[in-house]
Amino acid sequence: MKVLIVEDEPKTAQDLSETLQEIDPSIQILGITDSIEGTVNFLAYPPSPDLIFLDIQLADGLSFDIFKETTISCPVVFCTAYDEYALQAFQTNGVAYVLKPFSTADVRLALEKVKNLATFYRADSPDLRTLAEAIDTLRGSGGLKSNFLVSFRGSFIPIPTKEIALFYILGEDVCLQTFKGNTYLVPHSLEEIERMVGVQQFYRANRQHFINFDLIDSVEQDFARKLKIKPTVKCPDQITVSKAKASEFLHWMDAR
Repeated sequence: MKVLIVEDEPKTAQDLSETLQEIDPSIQILGITDSIEGTVNFLAYPPSPDLIFLDIQLADGLSFDIFKETTISCPVVFCTAYDEYALQAFQTNGVAYVLKPFSTADVRLALEKVKNLATFYRADSPDLRTLAEAIDTLRGSGGLKSNFLVSFRGSFIPIPTKEIALFYILGEDVCLQTFKGNTYLVPHSLEEIERMVGVQQFYRANRQHFINFDLIDSVEQDFARKLKIKPTVKCPDQITVSKAKASEFLHWMDAR
C-alpha cells in the first residue's frame, strides 16, 4: 500500500510514518508534504497514493482546499487535534478520522477500517482502488450527491438525497427536512446544494426553498399570479413561486 502523509509538524509526520510501517511493514511512504500547494504539486505526478493521511489545519490553510485544486481518487484518513471538522471531512473522501495526539491503536483502527471497507466492496481482494471507485459511486451518478452526512446528537447520519423533501434557510442556517419530518443542519449554501444534487429532481422555488419534485402534491394560483405549492408533508412555512419564475417552474414540472 502506497501512503502519502500530509502534515506540517515534522515530528508528528515522522511519528506517523514510523507507526504506519510498524503496523504494516509492507506500507510504502510515498512522501510527506506540509502544505496545500505542496500536496497539489505532489499529486500532479505519478505514482498516485492508495491512501492519504491528511492533517486538516496546515500552515497555508485548511486541507479541504486541496480537493478544490485537484482530484483525489483514493480514500483519506483525516488527522487533527480538533473534532469540529469531522462532518466536513466525511463529505470529501474521508473514511476515518484520527484525533491528535494519536496512538498506535488509533492508527491501526483507521487502517483496519480502510481495509475492511475495501474488502466489503470487493470480497476477493482488499483493493483500495475499488474503495476509491465505491466512494465515487456513493456520490451518485453524474457526479451528483446521493447522500448528505449530517451531525445529530454526537453521531453522523447519512441521509439519502432521495429521502430529502426540501432544503431551506432558517435564519443564518441551512436545513434539510426529510419526508419523515426530520430536520438537520447542513454546512452548505443553497447555491452549493443546487450544484451538488442538480435540477432534475430539485427546484429552487425561491430564495429560501430548494424543493424535491416528490414534495409537490399540487400547485395553486395565488395572488399577484404567484404559485402556491401544496406539499405532501408538513413544511416549516408556505412555499411559493414568484410570478417571474412561474412559467419556468411549470415547464420544469411538465418536462419531467
